[in-house]
Amino acid sequence: MSQCTYCGTPVDRSAALLSAAETSRISQACSDASYLKIIAWALLACLGLLFIPFLSLAGAVGFWFLRIAVPVMVVRWWIKFGGIKTGDPDFPGAKRAAVIVSVVAVFALFDTLVAVIAALRPHP
Repeated sequence: MSQCTYCGTPVDRSAALLSAAETSRISQACSDASYLKIIAWALLACLGLLFIPFLSLAGAVGFWFLRIAVPVMVVRWWIKFGGIKTGDPDFPGAKRAAVIVSVVAVFALFDTLVAVIAALRPHP
């Protein structure tokens, strides 16, 4: 399309493609931040399952998996989207969610490292 169908203003094709790519990247960042929140809540839900009889095995498996997956997903989000500079009103909320989940991920990773070190340590 070389001009706007509503007002007839000429449209610069390269600028429109660049804008569409940027909008797509911001939308993906917001979507991935939402997914980060979901898996962080799932981590807490699996922790809760550990205390329910007959569901504790599922909780343990999910908890151990998510203790590794959450930090990996957080690092991936920051590498892909951490440097975005935009005026989009949805992006600050996505970045805030990524920061909050990053804190949860640090605790999960720290706890995992402590558990692994304790398991590897020889007992008298």
